[in-house]
Amino acid sequence: MTQGRTWAEIDLGAVRSNVRSILRRLRSGAELMAVVKADAYGHGAVRVAREALAAGASRLAVATPEEGVELRRAGISEPVLVFTDTPPEKFPLAAEYRLEVTAHSLPAARRIAGRPGLRAHLKVNTGMNRWGVSPEEAGEARKLLGERLAGVYTHVASADTDPETTRKQIERFESVLRAHPFSGALVHAANSAGTLWYPEAHYDCVRPGIALYGLHPLGDSGDPAGEGLRPALRLVSYVAQVRRLRPGDGVSYGLTFRAGEEMFAATVPVGYAEGYLRALSGRSRALIGGVRRPILGRVTMDAAVFAADESVSVGDEVVLLGEQGDERIPAEELAIWAGTINYEVTTRINPVRVERRYLRE
Repeated sequence: MTQGRTWAEIDLGAVRSNVRSILRRLRSGAELMAVVKADAYGHGAVRVAREALAAGASRLAVATPEEGVELRRAGISEPVLVFTDTPPEKFPLAAEYRLEVTAHSLPAARRIAGRPGLRAHLKVNTGMNRWGVSPEEAGEARKLLGERLAGVYTHVASADTDPETTRKQIERFESVLRAHPFSGALVHAANSAGTLWYPEAHYDCVRPGIALYGLHPLGDSGDPAGEGLRPALRLVSYVAQVRRLRPGDGVSYGLTFRAGEEMFAATVPVGYAEGYLRALSGRSRALIGGVRRPILGRVTMDAAVFAADESVSVGDEVVLLGEQGDERIPAEELAIWAGTINYEVTTRINPVRVERRYLRE
């Protein structure tokens, strides 16, 4: 009998394998900056960061200073870059914990230049139009940062879907690099898709995120195994109750599912409070006894109900995401059912309601 409520199993061996697979693609001397923002896309930032570094990554990246502080307090000393805007009131925190911040505008570069103890990467907007100075502003921003400049980078908006636009972004970035002296600064541009498919964008360092976790950069399609990647996460629960339904019996809120014949139903303690998205209602499957079982009706806050048969018993393991026996439900398939991407599937798994259990194979 399975013990516990609902948990996520994280295969740290898969994380190490993915890092090594990515490193084999890089030119000699290129570094790997492991992106562990959003609690390592739901996998656990500290544990993943340690494994990634042990496997050959040399740097880490997060979204907020607080995420960087968590890594430092866990004893991690390697360089940590904060991607998004760091407000001035967070500068002392960034300086104290030796976090590298991003200068994404001229005003941000001026603020950073006026705060002792900070190191910064200059972000150049080459077409994504989210963060970054324009190519025309890059020279002024570089001068403002002076000796505080640790790196210069851009972000490709559609490396997963649009080669022509991606190559235009790379060309714009290279024109900036040619126009201004960035000697000594770490140059980087490639996210997971850029790392896998655009070797010309590897530069001094790559920044894979989703690929570290064995998930495909396309988000809702693609086979990670085809890129040499192993999914690292299984979302697991158990059968808490089995009941027999009569013809016409409804299930869950709104009774949107009604049995057409006598059947069994298994109640599983996983719902949208755990991060099992409500959009999966009436569409998803779970693995029980190595068999794909359709969901019956709506996902509720704390539970979901799946079709069962006489072979299903209370306590049986239920796999919502991952492998069981010869069957598998990948994050990409869950993403299709939910109308989202695999990034959200794992990132939304609630760390308060869903325990992380780490495997070291």
